[in-house]
Amino acid sequence: MKINLLLFILILFSCSSKNDFRSIGGVEFAERSSEPFLHSSGDDLIISWTENKYDTNYLYTAEYLKDSWDNKELITDGQDWFVNWADFPSISYNEVSNVKLSHHLQKSSKSTFSYDINYHFFKEGRWFDKNKLHNDETKTEHGFVSSFPYKDGFVATWLDGRNTNYDKKEMDGHASGPMNLRSAFISSKGDVYEDHLVDEMVCDCCQTSVTVSNGIPIIVYRDRSRDEKRDISISRYIEGNWTKPVSIHDDNWIINGCPVNGPNIDSNGDKVVVSWFSASNGVPKVSLKFSRDNGMTFGNKIMIDDIINLPTGRVDAEFISDDEVVVSWLSSFEGKGSLFLRKININGNQGEIKKIDDISMERSTGFPQIEKFQDDLIIAYTDSGSKEKRIKTFKMSISSL
Repeated sequence: MKINLLLFILILFSCSSKNDFRSIGGVEFAERSSEPFLHSSGDDLIISWTENKYDTNYLYTAEYLKDSWDNKELITDGQDWFVNWADFPSISYNEVSNVKLSHHLQKSSKSTFSYDINYHFFKEGRWFDKNKLHNDETKTEHGFVSSFPYKDGFVATWLDGRNTNYDKKEMDGHASGPMNLRSAFISSKGDVYEDHLVDEMVCDCCQTSVTVSNGIPIIVYRDRSRDEKRDISISRYIEGNWTKPVSIHDDNWIINGCPVNGPNIDSNGDKVVVSWFSASNGVPKVSLKFSRDNGMTFGNKIMIDDIINLPTGRVDAEFISDDEVVVSWLSSFEGKGSLFLRKININGNQGEIKKIDDISMERSTGFPQIEKFQDDLIIAYTDSGSKEKRIKTFKMSISSL
């Protein structure tokens, strides 16, 4: 009995230990900074985030150099942005052509849910504002963008409301028609080409996620059926067209409303991982699946979190070696929010659940980010537990996971 009690205490201590969790210095994130987004590419790691001062919003980026943030740079600023805890700006870097892509959401009318995706392109040492990512003029919702380097440019996907019959609803209400999932490619010159409809009916406000596996772009997102089943679907770009979307796993989560909790995808060569949250049958859970063939087929579902932790999702996944990934997610345990990590290999073997920090479960906390960079895992999130929200970034060695 004493031995079992000691083991329990050791496990509990291990799950709550911060290990070598260290704050990253350099650029100081100001009060009212939020919505961090991390992107690593080869020898480069960059972050984007927003700051708000009075009635103006600012979109910044910085580089990770010598274990600290440096070279803070303004991408753009303006008024009448649509700033949202779940639908936030992102940044991507193509090391082949030395170009970057970012975006923000710009209000297109006085209606609450009426905004465009304005994108920004970095080339030859400066940022250029490039207007809209999409090609329609409707005063509807456009957002939840994800992008990834592809060839010498980028592939991007987003939720598109051009077919949502917005004018038939009240000024401040959501639209009545189906939300679409669309994609486009951006050249190394910053031009948008090959706009595609990927799925004509998807969940209205869950994040999309995209990767490129051995030259094949892959999109995952929360789908939506006529009977309100909202499971995770996948589509691959093969020979100039997106494949017919298929379900990653039949959770059969029936929910009459968007859970605002999208999936995440990452790849390493021909290996792909998808992580997601579901509460089918009233049981909240974080799950994961691996593919060994560029996302064409997937193995068995792996449950990541213990149900007693009451996971709430907001997942991220990152390959840390050829056969291992780390998944991050939020849980609400004993009335407190926590950020958790867990290492899993492609054969399904799981490391212990590691509690990184207590974290507010408010919406303003947003979606924590993780990225592998060299021998460390970089973590970023918005600390909304203090008087003014502020971005926090940390690092921990891969070997401690």
